[in-house]
Amino acid sequence: MGYEPVESAMTSPAFSPAATAAASSLTELKSLYDEMAQPLRRALARLAGPGCDADDLLQEVFVVALKRPEQVLAAVSPKAWLYGVAVRVAAGARTRRRFRSFLGLESAGEVAADDAAGPFAAVTRIEARAKVHKALDALSGKRREALVLFELEGLTGPEISEALDIPIKTVWTRLHHARKDFEHRLKQEGRE
Repeated sequence: MGYEPVESAMTSPAFSPAATAAASSLTELKSLYDEMAQPLRRALARLAGPGCDADDLLQEVFVVALKRPEQVLAAVSPKAWLYGVAVRVAAGARTRRRFRSFLGLESAGEVAADDAAGPFAAVTRIEARAKVHKALDALSGKRREALVLFELEGLTGPEISEALDIPIKTVWTRLHHARKDFEHRLKQEGRE
């Protein structure tokens, strides 16, 4: 009387294996987002540097993930896969920032966040952050990526190797040189 048998309802497009797999993929990506959004946002801010909107960059990373859910979920380490995308997104943002700076289109200076410790602490923190960003900006992109992912984001050597698609020995070499360069740049900043 107008009702379909249960078997035919289960074979309708709404219950197709493809639709079920897509829903499962979205659920897995949502969990990955919940787990990785904050660490990736922090990494993007460090990789891209000041003047870049880390939230926009995070969105770009997850747009790529949504377009390629099978690659993310099939990766040996979805975390490393996402960091690999983040590195490329941040590199693009740095390039755009340099181009905007070259054209004189850079945005106004950073506004201090609400700080319960007072204005002196806020200014000190902003100056320290500026020195770190200046030292990071002086590194080559490849060395910067290795340093940020290992030292600041806590990825392991093998995870960085997978994220950047480079041999593990290359990770350690870049990290070694990045540490030396970064330390040298910070010492120079301290003298200025």
